[in-house]
Amino acid sequence: MAAERRGFSVRARATAGGTVAVLIALTVAAVAFVGALDRTLVGSASSRADALADDLAQRIEASGVAAIPSGAGDALLQLQRDGQVVARTEDTRRAPLPVSESEQRVRSDGDDYVVRSEDLSIRGTGYTIVVARSLEVADQADAASTGLLIAAVPVLSLLVGLLIWVLTGRALRPVERARAEVEALGPGQLSRRLTPPGTGDEIDRLVGTMNRMLARLEESERAQRAFVSDASHELRSPVATIRQHAELIQLHPDAEDPAEFVRIVDAESTRLEELVGSLLFLARLDERDQSGTDEVDLDDLALEELRRIRAWGIDGGSAGIHPARVHGDRAALTRAVRNLVDNALRHARTRVQLSTDADRDGVAIRVDDDGPGIPAAQREAVFRRFVRLDESRTRDDGGSGLGLAIVAEVAARHGGTVAASESPLGGARVELRLPSTPPGA
Repeated sequence: MAAERRGFSVRARATAGGTVAVLIALTVAAVAFVGALDRTLVGSASSRADALADDLAQRIEASGVAAIPSGAGDALLQLQRDGQVVARTEDTRRAPLPVSESEQRVRSDGDDYVVRSEDLSIRGTGYTIVVARSLEVADQADAASTGLLIAAVPVLSLLVGLLIWVLTGRALRPVERARAEVEALGPGQLSRRLTPPGTGDEIDRLVGTMNRMLARLEESERAQRAFVSDASHELRSPVATIRQHAELIQLHPDAEDPAEFVRIVDAESTRLEELVGSLLFLARLDERDQSGTDEVDLDDLALEELRRIRAWGIDGGSAGIHPARVHGDRAALTRAVRNLVDNALRHARTRVQLSTDADRDGVAIRVDDDGPGIPAAQREAVFRRFVRLDESRTRDDGGSGLGLAIVAEVAARHGGTVAASESPLGGARVELRLPSTPPGA
């Protein structure tokens, strides 16, 4: 037997997946935050540079070149004409700064600046004042934020992963407890039930579903054991009868008529064959997941049974054979109708009657007889396996106690019902009712 494959637990997968997702989300958020901070700081420096350029342009137009200060703190100033620097602050490079009405970043002496310019006129001559505002503060803020986020993002991701690990472990604890309880169940312990966590969540409902499944398995096991016991008893009876008579005629050849022995063997072997056939048919029904999808005319099956009854010289009548078509397993439905008729023949005194009809709720086939009928208290029990009525269903009648059980099983597999009631003929009526469309259609 191959070794059981063991992969990562749900807890580990949930923790790893959550941690990676949080790490990616925090990384994207950190990059977006640093980008937004940089744009904000650069935009602020650009606005200040633009305001200073506009102010200097007004002062120079009013007072001349002398209005240019010798220094401007963290700003660089140039007065340009035709691309040449005609005046500048002391710490400004001689090379002309780029002229741009929009925000533009430049690098000078290893530092970053944002440049803004403003046109002006001195005595009719056009000039341009260029202001470069330092981005040192913005660069320092970006570096500090980046370093902080580089350290914080992994730590936060690990903390979230730890939280997911703890919470997932607590959430899955009832599942592990239920798994251990199920694994501890041994043969004959299906009566035990799992302990519900009482949380009212999906796990609590799962445990409830598993308990109901255990109840169904317990009931199925109980029914199976009863079925095996009953089947063993029913199979043992004809075998024991044949063996008993065989031993008797072997020990006392003159004590029993050979013809009588042959008759007994033939009757018991026929009964044994019928019983085995019924058991095999029930086993095949239990193995099928769903009924077939053949179109079956119950009225044709009823007419065929009437011909069979009359061929035996029995009074077989019709109380109205109307079209009654269903979708299902043809072989199973044929067997069910045959069992209904055989059951009626076994108990009828002189007459058996069939009828079929259809309505909005489905189709029905009814089989009536003029026998002793079925007591009201036993009309449900007769559809259970190996059940016989004391006064009418004896071994001498040839019944195995499986005929009506097969009818009930076929009806259930086709989404229908079967019921016994009193017949207008004075005996029993058994009605098989089926839906017009197959179950689940």
